[in-house]
Amino acid sequence: MNIKELTALILLACGVIMAFIALLLPPVGEIHDSVLYIFAQILIYCGSLFGIDTYVTKKMHDITKNKGDR
Repeated sequence: MNIKELTALILLACGVIMAFIALLLPPVGEIHDSVLYIFAQILIYCGSLFGIDTYVTKKMHDITKNKGDR
């Protein structure tokens, strides 16, 4: 696991914990818009990080495979 994946997982865990804590604060059962906004930003960061990493890894694998065929 590299630093990118580690930061994404830590941020994701913090975002989920923050959302659950927000449910317990008054008014109970309501999550403030700012918490939802931050959680959405965390999800975008994690998704882009894992998506880009998967895409680049696949492309690099395809390029090295094609070089080996020549």
